[in-house]
Amino acid sequence: MSGILPSNVSYFMQRLQGVSVSHFKVHPQTDGNQTSGKIVRFELPSNSLINLKSVRLFFNCVTAGKNTCMPNDVSSFIERCSVYMGGVLVGNGFQGYNVLKHCKRGLGASKKCNTTLSHPEIVRSVSYHNNTAFATDSPEAYATSNVESFCIDDWEGLLGSLEPSIIDSGLFPQITLELTLADDTVCPIADGRKIPDGTKGTADNFDKTGTENPTYTLSEMNLQIEVLGMATSVLDQIVEQRIASVGYLSMPFKNYYSFTSTHNGTSRFNVNSASWDRLWLTYRETTHATKNAPIIVQGYKKGGFFGDDGLGDTAADVDVGRPQYDIGGVLDTNKERYISNYFKFVEKPTAPTAPVHFQLQVNSANIPAYRMTTAEAYAMSINSIDNYTEQNLTLDQYRKNFFCQCYRFCLPESDYNRLASGLISSPQLVQVGA
Repeated sequence: MSGILPSNVSYFMQRLQGVSVSHFKVHPQTDGNQTSGKIVRFELPSNSLINLKSVRLFFNCVTAGKNTCMPNDVSSFIERCSVYMGGVLVGNGFQGYNVLKHCKRGLGASKKCNTTLSHPEIVRSVSYHNNTAFATDSPEAYATSNVESFCIDDWEGLLGSLEPSIIDSGLFPQITLELTLADDTVCPIADGRKIPDGTKGTADNFDKTGTENPTYTLSEMNLQIEVLGMATSVLDQIVEQRIASVGYLSMPFKNYYSFTSTHNGTSRFNVNSASWDRLWLTYRETTHATKNAPIIVQGYKKGGFFGDDGLGDTAADVDVGRPQYDIGGVLDTNKERYISNYFKFVEKPTAPTAPVHFQLQVNSANIPAYRMTTAEAYAMSINSIDNYTEQNLTLDQYRKNFFCQCYRFCLPESDYNRLASGLISSPQLVQVGA
């Protein structure tokens, strides 16, 4: 009888005894500091019950070049994330892993953000991470020996989506995680650390590009992972029964493939998939990979001073900076916020006043059946996300800083049910129009 009742009115409990939990630290195969373009490999524990969703990458970071800053979100340092099993590529290492992370975060689709051990905002003059004041011309640096400062604990691809997430690594060949570090230009480089006054040419401004080249170095890198133990053999018996009945174990996860082109109104690419669930689209300037100063997010503070005592603009009695939308700051814009130019996603109309429309064409079928405006494309994107998180994002900010789109081709919430309901495609042509 209890089986037909929902859990909130049923009286039941399950018990599993003999469970043990531990955590292991894994060092990279190549010791020492790591710089842009380097490949870092970690071998996951063998013959163990490992929780892939608990994988955590710790490291320190030092930047070089006058007034160089770390990018917002430490996942920006990862260009590729590949998973090998016995030397065979299983989790596809696609180009632009960091771009996908920023795209999903911009749409409110990221799974979680560890603010304490991450780097969600670009530092201007005083670090919120260790309360260090940066002098003019000083790059951002965190290099305490044997004490890691940053952590990446939310992953896309196989690590973040494999189900079940707790696996017996003894069933697989050696599992190796391979990370390729991103280009140095993910780090913005400013001319100074003064709050921007709205005139980009003014010396020492935080939104004016510096003359040196930004670089970064990661140190103290290590991987930490949760390892479980069970005193009973119930899991082994379940695995044996499953293999005996169907001949294999089905463990679904999400693979990503990236395509990059210069978009002039229409872009084409081919997709081959047994279940194509979503398409993520974003648009960047052609100069995104060149060195640049931090980009001020629309609506947030620029320079300017205002006080209430009439005695003049002194640091003792004034609020520094004026929000671009309105003094006081609507939608939580009464503060500073910057993004890296590398991850600035922007709408690009063919002419300044020309309306922009969007539509996919998959093997000559239009998706959706009409040409969408920017507002319609944003609403469709939010509808395509299962774990959307509400955020203070204006349409102006969406168009000029976080312009991304998501098209869903599977049933809603199919990820939670391990349901492969997306498009089945032998090589098929997809055309994006804007």
